[in-house]
Amino acid sequence: MDYAQIIKEVGRGKNHARDISLEQAEALFDAMLAGKIPELELGGILIGLRIKGEAEQEMLGFYRSMQKWAPKLELPKGMPMPVVIPSYNGARKQANLTPLLAMLLAREGVPVLVHGVSEDPSRVTSAEIFRGLGITATQNLQNIDWHTGKPIFIGVEHLSPEMYQILSLRWRMGVRNSAHTLIKMINPFAGDVLRIASVSHPEYIQRMSGLFNQTNSTALLLHGTEGEAYANPLRCPQMHLCRNGNISTVVTREMGERDAPELAEAKSIESTVNWTQRCLRGEITVPRSIQLQVEACLRVISVS
Repeated sequence: MDYAQIIKEVGRGKNHARDISLEQAEALFDAMLAGKIPELELGGILIGLRIKGEAEQEMLGFYRSMQKWAPKLELPKGMPMPVVIPSYNGARKQANLTPLLAMLLAREGVPVLVHGVSEDPSRVTSAEIFRGLGITATQNLQNIDWHTGKPIFIGVEHLSPEMYQILSLRWRMGVRNSAHTLIKMINPFAGDVLRIASVSHPEYIQRMSGLFNQTNSTALLLHGTEGEAYANPLRCPQMHLCRNGNISTVVTREMGERDAPELAEAKSIESTVNWTQRCLRGEITVPRSIQLQVEACLRVISVS
């Protein structure tokens, strides 16, 4: 590929850059994942896309490329549709409730796979909370026992080493890149799954839903909490279901002050683990927004 020409197209700044075609985008991401693009050119392309913003056709091409490299897991016969939850942001201001969401779904008999970063020096990750809950991250998804009633967690470095290499450039370049949006959409199963996907800005709901619908994917889409895919316990967001090429709103409830839940006192690992265990034992009430999210997922799975 002529990488200089691609940089010329995408690197002209927000107002003058041009989009590349779906086919070019797929081939470009193929080359990224294969490690074929020289570092200088790769950095130029990623920064150019970051400033320009990826067009829908570009993201679709990138997505198709990523899925070629993704695992194709098979579940035992008779198991319900699996739920896949990305966790790449962690906690900055309040406790990370992604593990609670995963635990609640898994104890309903749903196969739940959580994937994400194994560590982040500036945030409390789901991986750390899972360890505190006695759930050790797996490094290999083959021969997994999906009947334990507990979620499976895998670090992205083991789920998709190719994507991990691109994600890791964040620490060298100082900013995130296209891979951070894409990895949250990965389907590591051979069949359809329910992906829980979050956006940081409401305007991205339409963009993400368009991509899910173009790929005929099933997803519960919501405005996330600090970048995580659980519903904010302090203000329940709208939740949208992407399925069969359509989008519908499945949760519309906005909570008032009277619904304020009892939350963990701090975002620390120990505090979050203790609070999550108390929720699971029924000693304190699960936040209503999380209850609504679990119920929405179970309704989707029950009609799959």
